Amino acid sequence: MLPDLSLAAAVISIALLVGLVLPKRRLPDLRARLRDLRVGRRRWLYGAPSGWSGSPRPVGRGRLLSEFDRVLELGAPVWLLARIVEDRSSRVRLEESTRWTGSAQAFLNSHAAGTIGEEELIRHLQARSLPVPAAKARSRVVGRRPATPIDWWMEREELARQHAANRSEAAPPTIGHLAEAVDGVVPATSGDRDLLSIAIVGRFEMEAAGADLAADLLRHKVAAFIVVYLMARTILNRKLRLTKAELGDELTPGLGPEKQRKRLTNRLVDMRSELPPELAERIVVGKDDSIAFDLARTSIDYERLLALARECASKDGLLSPELAAEAARMLATSEGEVLPIWDELEQALNGARGAGGEFVRELRQRAEEARVTILGALAANHLARHEPAAAIPLLERALERQPEREDLARRLRMAYLETGQHGRAAEIQRDHALEA
Repeated sequence: MLPDLSLAAAVISIALLVGLVLPKRRLPDLRARLRDLRVGRRRWLYGAPSGWSGSPRPVGRGRLLSEFDRVLELGAPVWLLARIVEDRSSRVRLEESTRWTGSAQAFLNSHAAGTIGEEELIRHLQARSLPVPAAKARSRVVGRRPATPIDWWMEREELARQHAANRSEAAPPTIGHLAEAVDGVVPATSGDRDLLSIAIVGRFEMEAAGADLAADLLRHKVAAFIVVYLMARTILNRKLRLTKAELGDELTPGLGPEKQRKRLTNRLVDMRSELPPELAERIVVGKDDSIAFDLARTSIDYERLLALARECASKDGLLSPELAAEAARMLATSEGEVLPIWDELEQALNGARGAGGEFVRELRQRAEEARVTILGALAANHLARHEPAAAIPLLERALERQPEREDLARRLRMAYLETGQHGRAAEIQRDHALEA
């Protein structure tokens, strides 16, 4: 009987050892994630342990249980490597936060936000031997400017008439071609019943032949997650075709490959009856085990936004009245976050443990860059037409969204100078370290 017990104990020990050593899920982008952890760009290798996202964090027995879950999921070698690099990431992020708190830029930002006054700002900077900002520019003597000669006004009027004549002779550019600038995007027509109209900027809408498809889709969370994930990946790369294994790992991370495949297959079968035909028929499963969401004959507000931004940027300053009007309409209707429903879907389906959030963040970043490009193009158009007052609010909005853009700061400084706001121009020059 003792040999039998020894054999059973050996088998159990081997099973436990294998269970602790081998990972239970796929580990995509492991090398890149470890590199990001090492330099502090990430806090966790694949999401925080269960219970760590809230406050206070688990301690004692709860902390051990949450870490044990990660040991089983990642395997002991990967978990041990992750803990070492995560600890380094925590130290690096703490050091960077400490350095930022005592930096000159942090105090300047607090002063700009109204958290500290000018005297307190100067006191903090002097205590750390940091340079004190220059005093605000003030005009002490207001002198009278000579009147502009009448000849200058007459020449200006003549030039304006010549520009107007040249614009009227040229064929006015149309806006319809903007949608065609993106492969696969078809301009919407009232008689096209096969066209799928999709809105993902600031809202989520799907419409075909006058029917609201988004409402039916969102009643089924799993189907909505699959459709939105496939759609986001396809919008980023029209030629991309995912495998079922990749989609299964995104839908149910942590399960074994066979269980993932079986569950995904069942969900795809259910979706055929759950979804409207206009959506169900667009989920294409290939013979090579690939899966994609067909975006042929679609009109997507996100792609129109990016196409319009490229069109405005190519004009190098002066926009036609039609293009400027289209850009203003696009800004008015494209505010808000891209795919606002994604975060809730991701949290409900996989606890935000998949890679889908990274792709959605890339969509959102591209949309934000497109908005800033359009704002800058409209402002440049006003400056080219000698309308600096109209350019100022556009440049302020653009610079607020992307404060690192030196070209926008230079344009805003020039607009302030042309409108006589020399103090504001000096602030922009100082805050963005612009050369005089």
